[in-house]
Amino acid sequence: MKIIDLLKRTCWGTKETTYQHQDTEQNIMKVPDPLFFSLEKEDKLIGTCCFSKRSIHKNNHTIDFWYSRYFSIDPKNQGGIFGNMILKNIRTYFEKEIHTPSVFYAHVDASNTRSHKLLNHIGFEKIRSFETLTFSRLYPKKHKAAQMLLQPDKQIMLDLLQEAYKNYELAHFDLRFFDGNYFIFKIEHEIVAGIRVNKAHWIVRHLAGFSGKMIMTCLPYIPVLSRLFNPKDFRFAAFDGIYCKAGYEKEFFQLMESVCAIHKVSTGLTWMDTQSSLYNRLKTAMVGELWINSKSKFLPM
Repeated sequence: MKIIDLLKRTCWGTKETTYQHQDTEQNIMKVPDPLFFSLEKEDKLIGTCCFSKRSIHKNNHTIDFWYSRYFSIDPKNQGGIFGNMILKNIRTYFEKEIHTPSVFYAHVDASNTRSHKLLNHIGFEKIRSFETLTFSRLYPKKHKAAQMLLQPDKQIMLDLLQEAYKNYELAHFDLRFFDGNYFIFKIEHEIVAGIRVNKAHWIVRHLAGFSGKMIMTCLPYIPVLSRLFNPKDFRFAAFDGIYCKAGYEKEFFQLMESVCAIHKVSTGLTWMDTQSSLYNRLKTAMVGELWINSKSKFLPM
């Protein structure tokens, strides 16, 4: 498939960090309700972009949310008009075909000036920023109180998440959200922390600066530290659906460690709204646990 071939060759990121996704075929199959757009010239694929749709019912109205991802232009054609061309045609399509209230949004790295210009040009506006949080343990251990979410607790966990994210219009949870990948931390039969995990696999091609060069060239050959980061085979846990009851930040970190141990990785990444109370609580409690990694943008139209 042309799209998969292009995405496999795509280097994501910016001048500071570039990487390639692995397991592309399997990851695309997980995208809910995808709609792919392609730009071709002389039967050759130049670019593609995917929109994933979900609907929210609120106050007797249905609003469609379209999340943009996998926006890629073939490396041979980058820097030209093709990115702008495909986005303009996508906008024209939606304006013509979509007749219900809709919201379009995307996540863009803060230093990706090219994507910022393209999105601003077609009407996107920045409304929020998020930061990447990195968690690591050389030898993660599973804690007894950490466990996979089972059927009897699913509705309880769903209620906790909906209450925790009630002020976030784009947050969406239902019982399908858990899908066998959600883990909880219990104390005396009470859920005090929860997190969903997906295993990710990247090849990191470039890290900027002297420190980045040292990490790329030396770290993979240091036996113990290479467990945390191997650029040629970077496997980590990607976390979302975070729940942490106030005052139980330590237990939340123990849950992250347990999930890393279960999935046999030493590193976990998550992305959080910098204005959220949860982010501030974890940041305050993160001494020795988390490191702020990078900033990115959140740009809905």
